[in-house]
Amino acid sequence: MKVLFTSPALFGAAGVYGGGERYAHRLAQAVAARVERATLLAAADRDDEWSEGPLRVVARRPWAWVRGQRANPLPRGLARELAAADVVHCFQQHIVATSLAIVGGVVLRKPVFATDLGGGGWDLSAYVDTARWSAGLLHLSRYAQEVAGRTGHPADAVLLGGTDGPVARRGEDRGQVLYVGRLLPHKGADLLIEAAEAHWDVTIVGAALDQRYEGDLRRLAAGRRVTFLPSADDAALEAAYAAAAVVVVPSRWRDRYGAESRVPELLGLVALEAAARGIPVVASDVASLPEIVEDGVTGLLFPSGEVAELRARVNGLLADPARRHAMGRAAQARVSERFTWTRAASVAVGAYERALRRAP
Repeated sequence: MKVLFTSPALFGAAGVYGGGERYAHRLAQAVAARVERATLLAAADRDDEWSEGPLRVVARRPWAWVRGQRANPLPRGLARELAAADVVHCFQQHIVATSLAIVGGVVLRKPVFATDLGGGGWDLSAYVDTARWSAGLLHLSRYAQEVAGRTGHPADAVLLGGTDGPVARRGEDRGQVLYVGRLLPHKGADLLIEAAEAHWDVTIVGAALDQRYEGDLRRLAAGRRVTFLPSADDAALEAAYAAAAVVVVPSRWRDRYGAESRVPELLGLVALEAAARGIPVVASDVASLPEIVEDGVTGLLFPSGEVAELRARVNGLLADPARRHAMGRAAQARVSERFTWTRAASVAVGAYERALRRAP
């Protein structure tokens, strides 16, 4: 089986340090170990090609950005790579590249799957349901499948994934409270800063992508023990995880400015990364997070937007090292059972194989 993955951007220094891009890259690596050939085609700022073990990575500068949307590249090389593949798996459902791949799959009689990452831009799916021409949708979580209105659809599957299994922490728990993620209003870092008490050491790891929001966060942080790390590399991120007693994922349905999102967390990768390292997570009860955090067992959930509830749960864990260590062990066990890249790759390859058997 020859599998082509498409992504609107590379993950990493030449592309984007984002959860969606990381997910596409890591799943492609895991699938590559199970099939004859796997290729990841992604938009980038240069043309390049290299191998990562069994995975072939092809970076191509796009012909254009559709309507100026940086997450919506018009890809070069798609037709050539599609013709050489048996199965295509597109990351980000609602972009022109995925519409073109699905239409190409119909013409060439090749199964094309899509995975929604919760963003996108203008494309054919604004006018017609392109998913019905695909071989199926592969969802990040049960919540993602529900949002798509395809719960129980026979051609679909839920991938999950997100970790390599348990990871040894590279240092001692130093009682810190950690947030990791892009600094966007729906991610809720403002809730954590508002909740922070005088004895909390809070670290905020993530790039500021909204100037108004960044200014508000820094005003909220005045007088509190809050450290911002806007450009942490992998080593700095691991050091932050190592020092953390609790990781907070405070994503919210309605942000501080009144805007609403149905997809604040299609799959909470930060919650999974923390769980893999044995760190309990305090997370809001939105979207996919209750699928990851088993309340009272691997971490704690709090009602979305409720600062006092967030404060009480973090305080409880900071005051009880034995409880948070027990939750961390339970979190690692849950990750090993349900949220590994190996398991996600098995689900994906199973879907590809079923589609190829159905193909004319």
